[in-house]
Amino acid sequence: MVDGIERPLKIYCDNNSAVFYSNNNRSTTKSKFIDIKFLVVKERVQNRQISIEHIGTDSMLTDSLTKGLVPRVFHEHTAHMGVVTINTIV
Repeated sequence: MVDGIERPLKIYCDNNSAVFYSNNNRSTTKSKFIDIKFLVVKERVQNRQISIEHIGTDSMLTDSLTKGLVPRVFHEHTAHMGVVTINTIV
């Protein structure tokens, strides 16, 4: 880092609601029940320490480990991770 020049840490998220909540300054009656860790994230976004941007499922390689995806997307993700099938090894 060069003295006097700072950039916020960029965090990618595939949850539209989380991105909207973090980047929105308003509170609602529903938001008062949100876990404290999300309030910390929102505070850091407002202080420009971090930046949260939406990223789609097509770009989230780890989604194949946590979500049910259509076969095409699943196979694309696992190929980009270098995961091979048993048939490929034999």
